[in-house]
Amino acid sequence: MRHGKVGTASVVASIALAWACGDDGSGPQPCDAVAGTGCAAGNVCVAMGPGGGVCVAVCDLATPRCPSGSVCLPAGTGGACVPTCNPADGRACGDGWACAPAGDHGNICRPLCGTGDAGTCPAGEVCRPLDDGRSVCARQCDPVDERSCPGDDSCEVRTDGLRACYDPVRLRGRVFDLSDDSSVEGAHVSAADKTGSAATDIAVTAADGTYALVVPVLRNADGTLAEGIFTLRVVAQDFEPFPHGVRVALPIDAAAVAVRGTGEWIVRNATTDVGLIPLPADRRGLGSIAGAVRVSSGAATPSGVLVVVEGGVAGDPPIAWSDRSGAYRVFNVAPGTYEVRGYKALLQLVPAAVAGLAAGEHRIGVDLLEAAETATATVSGSINIVNPGDCDGTSIVLVPRSTFDDALKRGEVATGMRAPPPGEEPTITGAWEIRGVPDGSYAVLAAFENDFCVRDPDPGIAGTQIVFITVPDPVMGRSITIGTSFKVTGALRIISPGSTQPEEVTGTPTFRWVDDSSEDWYDLIVYDAFGAVVWSDDSVPRVSGGDVSVVYGGPALSPGMYYQFRATSMRARGPISMTEDLLGVFFLP
Repeated sequence: MRHGKVGTASVVASIALAWACGDDGSGPQPCDAVAGTGCAAGNVCVAMGPGGGVCVAVCDLATPRCPSGSVCLPAGTGGACVPTCNPADGRACGDGWACAPAGDHGNICRPLCGTGDAGTCPAGEVCRPLDDGRSVCARQCDPVDERSCPGDDSCEVRTDGLRACYDPVRLRGRVFDLSDDSSVEGAHVSAADKTGSAATDIAVTAADGTYALVVPVLRNADGTLAEGIFTLRVVAQDFEPFPHGVRVALPIDAAAVAVRGTGEWIVRNATTDVGLIPLPADRRGLGSIAGAVRVSSGAATPSGVLVVVEGGVAGDPPIAWSDRSGAYRVFNVAPGTYEVRGYKALLQLVPAAVAGLAAGEHRIGVDLLEAAETATATVSGSINIVNPGDCDGTSIVLVPRSTFDDALKRGEVATGMRAPPPGEEPTITGAWEIRGVPDGSYAVLAAFENDFCVRDPDPGIAGTQIVFITVPDPVMGRSITIGTSFKVTGALRIISPGSTQPEEVTGTPTFRWVDDSSEDWYDLIVYDAFGAVVWSDDSVPRVSGGDVSVVYGGPALSPGMYYQFRATSMRARGPISMTEDLLGVFFLP
């Protein structure tokens, strides 16, 4: 047969006849795919080529059954047995159409489109690029349905709010022991988005410590990367969790640093490798607790929950974070009886009791169930910024009291419990409010972030002490107002080490910071990653007309350990300012 230009009717007929014929051999019934008319009961009209359609059998998407050569796909309000095609046959679908993947269900004929043209696809569909450089109209993918995208493709949100399938973005890195650079096998790696919520499931490191973690990145219509900022979270047996203590996680801008590879975008740099600090010998070989956060209301998600095993070591309890599916595992739990609690804004969870955990036991099935019938609380208050310097706005966070370290004056920030809301710049200058606080006990921390602000440390004036609250409050219930205004002041600016992020040092470090304006002397303290005081000097002389510089005078520092120095400016009545909570961190290679 000689092939000339293929007409609309012949395209539709040839596709349909290649798929199936009617019982009487007359072939399938043509129909109007645009209007969706022309089919008998039990059939639906699907477009299969330029300008035409055929009637095909309806199917049940829950239990899909279709004739050979077709696949059950969403159509209208249900499913339809859509004929498949062969992408190797360049004439399979006719002019202006292409044989393209229908998720992970096979290939079907779809019309070509331009990714930059708005409104070129029917409602509910999106213009998605193919590997050959063309684009076709395809149904929006479903991030919950693993088969809605072909192969390893990811279902991603685009800048126009639609969802489409694109090559995945993978963080690739290695988890290793900071003390000797050996690989850490079996570590659980996940990533949080810029709001602190879990954005991924868990990747488990291989024998060589490597992992690959798919992260969701906002896409442009052509599949290029628009926005995706993440921080890593890592927990492992016999190691301190990351981030924790003096260590903070540096942001990874996947959209800016990802490199296009074959079938994927790859992010691999110094920030995707994580060194873990080994626990002291007496805290190794302990047990673990695992389970899942389970929600029932549909108003909340189970991801990004801070899971705390309470009832053991005050200020340093074992912790973990739930992944995108709600799964969690807390490592390094000593023998004993505990209460496992989950903390996340807008999510009320029932604590789970764990009785009699044995030495080295790995308890599973400890689920945290949503208490949807119990309301969450609103906590509010105000701050007063004095002697601000560069401090022109700050934030307020809530940390579970069980995680609060009195020496470091810090704890684990529960997801979403921040004013202003997570993701926004610190702009609080007066009144503040945090909604959706679940039951529990919390420390309220002002000026906790790197914003040139610190909590005013002067104990001689009101509003400078750490405030602790309980939800619900015995008097105010679930509408809690903190009556005393927090005092916030400008921070002492660190010069080195650790002025903006953890900094590598060699030999004996020298601590430098910008001189305060009215101090009599300074206190200097150096902590290790576990919050223990390594060295201190409570009589650093005042400086006039220059920066403060102090040489470390304590015991030898350990390679692989992280440390933080904190300086406080003092007057006879007490402290007047200090360096920021999250800066001044350094380490030895």
